[in-house]
Amino acid sequence: MTIRLVLAGCGNMGYAMLSGWLKSARLEPSAVFVVEPNAELRQRAEHLGCRVSADAGAIPADAVPDLVVIAVKPQVIRDVTAQYKRFGDG
Repeated sequence: MTIRLVLAGCGNMGYAMLSGWLKSARLEPSAVFVVEPNAELRQRAEHLGCRVSADAGAIPADAVPDLVVIAVKPQVIRDVTAQYKRFGDG
């Protein structure tokens, strides 16, 4: 089963989780959409084969991920989570 995953943030924590998931072979890179505003960090995820963007607005409108993982610093969590409300129940 392929997990459709949106990963918000691909800094040290996000990248470590992403790398582990991909190494486990339970997740295909093509099933992952990474949102990371920092171009250098975004490029790391792209090199792993993931789809990437600088902002959540680029996630296709018809995307229905099985899981959204928020991997950002605590001071920006409120602003970041607001961008992913469409994937939740409320």
